[in-house]
Amino acid sequence: MKKYITSFLFVLLFVIGGRGQDIHFSQITESPMHINPANTGLFDGLFRATMNYRSQWASMGKPYTTAAAAFDMPLMYAKNRAYMGIGAYVYRDQAGDSQFGTFQGLLSVSGIVPLANHNKLAVGIQGGFSQRSATVTGLQWENQYVNGAYDPSAAANEGSLITSFPYVDLSAGLAYHYSSSSGSIVGKNVNQFCFGGSVFHLNKPKEKFHQGGEIRTEMRFVLHGNGRYDLPGSKWSLRPSAYFMKQGNATEILFGTMMRYRIKSGTKVTNFFSESGIGLGVHYRLKDAIIPQLYYDLGDLFIGISYDVNISEYTAASKYQGGFEITLRYANLNGALYKNKKR
Repeated sequence: MKKYITSFLFVLLFVIGGRGQDIHFSQITESPMHINPANTGLFDGLFRATMNYRSQWASMGKPYTTAAAAFDMPLMYAKNRAYMGIGAYVYRDQAGDSQFGTFQGLLSVSGIVPLANHNKLAVGIQGGFSQRSATVTGLQWENQYVNGAYDPSAAANEGSLITSFPYVDLSAGLAYHYSSSSGSIVGKNVNQFCFGGSVFHLNKPKEKFHQGGEIRTEMRFVLHGNGRYDLPGSKWSLRPSAYFMKQGNATEILFGTMMRYRIKSGTKVTNFFSESGIGLGVHYRLKDAIIPQLYYDLGDLFIGISYDVNISEYTAASKYQGGFEITLRYANLNGALYKNKKR
């Protein structure tokens, strides 16, 4: 009986990782290519480099960790003319004692078209190499219990387990972006919003951890939106965001608002972005977690931290501990708009 239970748990771990739900980040606006390939190059600046790290469920044993890095930039930019965005995105996810994980290396390309003043429409595609893996040598199996005692030298006899396999992954998305600004030479007010939709795993790649059995990765459907509204005559701004994901039987809904205080204003004539600010807010993942977040940005440089306070039905095991997350971003904004404006 233990053999079947152990095998079931291993398969269950695979199913959760492979078919249930992809990795997620709570700071949804800081992983743009993870939620939509159309976000590639869809920003004001010369380039953008981002790193995300997340550790969760530490209270239940070995934590689940996710690390990601991304780079993107607009290409052949010209005012009032269509241009491209290009980018690369990699991440590594590891879970539990089996180190069940996913590695992905993806390339993204987008086409960005100005529709009218302050409006842009972007279409993006993403594709690349993925690999699932697990380490089973450190796991304990039913056949290794002899007379009630664990014997690591005993054969597991668990059949032909495949501990690593590669596959190709394809995704696509669409996004709409609006931005306008007004103000004086010493500062400006900005109103902007972006929303879009995307579909991941379009080719539904095959995944196989056991000889004789395979499954296909479920497509992941995403809707997302975020905005910025600078309160007139104030140094405060609202930064709402929302995210909806559906993958197989798994659904994720996350929404909330950040309040940002402008510590220092940037210039308007040259558009040299030396503006700095601090943000504080809360997001809510439906039926799962309350997520306080704090960030500081200094023009080109951004650092954000958040923590998931688990409030789901698993609080007895999690002790309300969810996941810690940190984001580092460098976007070469300094003078970028001024340079583009002169083209």
